Amino acid sequence: MAVNKGFFISFEGGEGSGKSTHVKLLANWLLDQKINCITTREPGGTKGAEEIRNLLVQGDVNRWDPLTELFL
Repeated sequence: MAVNKGFFISFEGGEGSGKSTHVKLLANWLLDQKINCITTREPGGTKGAEEIRNLLVQGDVNRWDPLTELFL
């Protein structure tokens, strides 16, 4: 049985730099080309991960010490 190989594409950049916008644009283009794709974000993609993401990206940026943020 042959295994189809795919690609993992990662968008990097600071908050507000357009990563989510470009992920959506690329996903839409791939789907228009009849190429299946899956999008996700880190942290994110599941209910629990979205809750952790919200802890990290909302509120005062200095409320976590570095070790706490690392474990989140």
